[in-house]
Amino acid sequence: MQFPILSVILFLPLAGAIGAAALPRMAGWGWAMLAALADLALCIWLIVQFAAGVGGMQFTESHPWLPQIGINYALGVDGINLFLLGLNALLTVVALGASLGFVRGSDRSREYLALMLLLSTGMMGVFLATNLFLFYVFWELMLVPAYLLVGMFGGPRRAYAAIKFVLYTAVGSLLMLVGIIALGAVVSSTAHTAYSLDLATLIKNGATALPHGTQIWLFLAFAAAFAIKSGVFPLHSWVPDTYSEAPAPVVVLIAGVMAKTGAYGFIRFNLALFPDATKSLTPLMSILAVVGILYFALQALVARDFKRLLGYVSISHMSVIILGIFALNTQGIEGGVLQMVNHGIIIAALFLIAAFIESRTSSRRLADFGGLATRLPWLATVFLIAALAALGLPGLNSFAGEFLAFLGAFQASYVFGVLGTLVVIPAAWYMLRFFQGVMEGPATGVASDTVMETPTRTGKRTTRKTLRDLSWSEFAVLAPLLALMIVFGVIPGALTNRIERSVQQLLPPITASHTAPARHTASGRVELFGVHGQR
Repeated sequence: MQFPILSVILFLPLAGAIGAAALPRMAGWGWAMLAALADLALCIWLIVQFAAGVGGMQFTESHPWLPQIGINYALGVDGINLFLLGLNALLTVVALGASLGFVRGSDRSREYLALMLLLSTGMMGVFLATNLFLFYVFWELMLVPAYLLVGMFGGPRRAYAAIKFVLYTAVGSLLMLVGIIALGAVVSSTAHTAYSLDLATLIKNGATALPHGTQIWLFLAFAAAFAIKSGVFPLHSWVPDTYSEAPAPVVVLIAGVMAKTGAYGFIRFNLALFPDATKSLTPLMSILAVVGILYFALQALVARDFKRLLGYVSISHMSVIILGIFALNTQGIEGGVLQMVNHGIIIAALFLIAAFIESRTSSRRLADFGGLATRLPWLATVFLIAALAALGLPGLNSFAGEFLAFLGAFQASYVFGVLGTLVVIPAAWYMLRFFQGVMEGPATGVASDTVMETPTRTGKRTTRKTLRDLSWSEFAVLAPLLALMIVFGVIPGALTNRIERSVQQLLPPITASHTAPARHTASGRVELFGVHGQR
């Protein structure tokens, strides 16, 4: 009997959540961290054991749950979700490490730790589930702890941000639930088979051959939930409020992992189940992605609060991922999957660095800063590395993913490719504005040595401010993220070798779609939109 490694990876964070809720403060943190580290170790083992170049799901598990209505407990891993599992496990460890100070000083640390690990469990389930009902259960499960973490432990406007977040995501989830139920019913009726919500069974029974109009409606029902989670324009307005009000470790999980569940859903379900609709709606999705890339970048340029700035940076980069996915070729989708991992690493580091700056200065207003590098040289150094990675500097991790995503976009459409790559101009501007505005230039505002001058009998007394540089515990939290920025920048093939085969298996039903509009190439050949560029 095969060892159920996927189930262990799935439920280890839940065991950590139960222990953290029952144990005293520091013992609970230690138990939570132990569970998260064990989960990370198993994910690393899974990545090492994963057979690159082999199509289909590996390490699969399937057990009857409610077989009379087509619901079973089914898990699987392939090149598309393999590294997302590792990303979730890694960022859970990072978020718990960054929470140590909060746990020491809070009377509600048990609830906090339990909710963090419950959120991690929900996201693991979303990535692993291959039954649509089980997927929906975990999709809803991750919503509850995220809402409570923002609403209970966030900033001054936490109630507003939490309610806005839950309203957006709940509406999208409801539409997806309707789509899931309808998909099972339509496939069962069309193929004259028993009702099933198993992904492989739906594809086998002809879900991909449903009438075009039916596919369009089902695609939109699923896409509503996935677009909201990914922050696709114009369904994004919950993002800057949630990211700016949530505690930094919570944002690490929401921005670093939860946002990827939407992009993952597009690949796993929309592309796999609705090839005709995907073909027809690709121009719409590409337009929304390009608009989001540029609009969010411009919003980041004018943001005055650096956590809101990072919120817009995050969804601008997520729009690059969406553009790559809907290029509908190997390079674009592979770049999208790779960039999901890279983006999670970079945005987690940037939000933690922003939190470290805020904890020292009690400010997030860019106008209050200048010259911090002379006071905090080590923090400035790690900030520079993360900022350059976000810019896609060759040799750091974001370069390969963005290059593949934009290459795929160019091969699908020169117009979308050119418009998408225009983001490099405002991206360089907003990241350099953030880094230079905070770290370089004259020491003004919160970086100034002088805090206040108090009159005394002999004159005036100057109170001087002490700013502490990056501590060893803070560096330990950032170190794995910085290391991966370099390692994945130098050897991105370690990821793409395991991603590529799974991506290639998605494409034949889409590229063979009869609804794809024809276009003429420069050589006179007629090609289907998106086929050009497929390996």
